[in-house]
Amino acid sequence: MGNKNSLEQLRSTRYPLMEASPHLLFYEKTDRIMRMVLLALLPSVIASIIFFGLRSLLIYVIAIGTCLISEFLWFKFRKDTLPKDYSAVVTGVLLAMSLPASVPLWYPALGGAIGIIIAKELFGGIGRNLLNPALTGRAVLRLVFAKEMSANVQPQPFFSLNGLDVVSSATPLMNAKADESLSSGQMIDSLTGLIAGKNAETTAILLFLGGMFLLYKKVITWHIPICMLSTIVIIALFLGKGDLTIVFAHIFGGATMLGAFFMATDYSTSPTTPKGEIKYGICCGVLLMAWRSFSSMAEGMTFILLIMNCFVPLIDHLIIPRAYGVKN
Repeated sequence: MGNKNSLEQLRSTRYPLMEASPHLLFYEKTDRIMRMVLLALLPSVIASIIFFGLRSLLIYVIAIGTCLISEFLWFKFRKDTLPKDYSAVVTGVLLAMSLPASVPLWYPALGGAIGIIIAKELFGGIGRNLLNPALTGRAVLRLVFAKEMSANVQPQPFFSLNGLDVVSSATPLMNAKADESLSSGQMIDSLTGLIAGKNAETTAILLFLGGMFLLYKKVITWHIPICMLSTIVIIALFLGKGDLTIVFAHIFGGATMLGAFFMATDYSTSPTTPKGEIKYGICCGVLLMAWRSFSSMAEGMTFILLIMNCFVPLIDHLIIPRAYGVKN
């Protein structure tokens, strides 16, 4: 009787060692993970709506609505049960956050449909997709509508209906690319979001705090974001000849915070082992800095993460230890 009670007590712990494989270190539900991600993104979403007005809100609504409808229609077509895991909502939010607030309102609809149907469901759904859905939708829009998607929009606070101004002034990343130091005003604006840019990529400090929240809640691990950011810092110090303002521009400018904490850490499209995540994070940082330094574009987060998504199966193949007794 004592042995039976001990066995039942062991099975009820967070470490299900006595259960059938696969063995997990803890029980976790996808819907809770997605809710935590949405909660971490919420301050940045609210800030972007305040900074860019009603049009920003419409982009969020259209992107999220399209993702939900696309997923519903897909499962209706397959005559399957629609999952209630909030992953489509996360895809819509991330897509909307990376779009300029000035784009036509059918852009988030097209990007959302591409992300859900092509990048996610055609691969078998959540957990089986090779490419990040939000990044895929944005990449297609960026390649087809390069001018509109590369626009940097000046903030128009408090639901302004006067229209949005697309500006051509240099962003912090453009300054860094030209080896120009940032002023204290530019650095403060980069942190607070009061700078021309995309929908919510500019709220760097809120994205950083959201990432810290995910780390605190153990929704993500430190391996990818810390290794990626550390690599960016080291390379930026070298390329910027020790200019800390250039390092600041690479860390808090562009989509660095959004990419490092919320996109590179996507469960489905990142390695499954700590060693793999470390290598993945370092490679993301190296590739991002190479893109920013040697390409014609100051930013390249979308494309470098999609490139690295394609290498995840290889990283897992090389690093995941063989099962006991298996030779190959």
